[in-house]
Amino acid sequence: MKYFISIVAFIFGFSTAVWGEAIHYDLVKDGSKVGFNYTFSNNKVSGKFQDYSADLALDFENIKNTRINVTLNTRTAKAGFLFATQAMLSPQVLDAKAHPNIIFRSKSVHSDGNTIVIDGMITVRGVTKPLQLTAQVSRKAGTDAKERDNLRIKITGALNRHDFGASGFSGEVGDMLGITIDAQIRRK
Repeated sequence: MKYFISIVAFIFGFSTAVWGEAIHYDLVKDGSKVGFNYTFSNNKVSGKFQDYSADLALDFENIKNTRINVTLNTRTAKAGFLFATQAMLSPQVLDAKAHPNIIFRSKSVHSDGNTIVIDGMITVRGVTKPLQLTAQVSRKAGTDAKERDNLRIKITGALNRHDFGASGFSGEVGDMLGITIDAQIRRK
């Protein structure tokens, strides 16, 4: 079981290699998953993005300097089964041909106990709206308490697809999409 690192412990308990500077991380795709869930005919269905990138800079001394930016390639999204994937990529939902990326850019980051709160802007189908995500950072159990080279970040949130004009198939598909990013990250 992973040991969750409290942001408060990061802020008050440890020092970084260079005070006041964020540590930049690469996303390790082999150890990561960018997923989403939704309801289809009252059943919960999970999907995923197969191509994505992230710009991650975590400042454990001053959490406000943390930056989390994510780009998802909509054309690589899989919605759980073929019909749902085709519908999701169509002009009525994501319109993947015209809008090949979903982009999230953090604007402010703060801690709330053991949780990181990320306020940012997300662009879906060319429409940009505010979105709040939450995250937890962890390291492998048994590693040194100061370990920051290889971490795991779990980011969650939700959005209403209608806010972005992705309203197709509303009779079959629910309004809300759950977002789950479970990423292995490695210091650059």
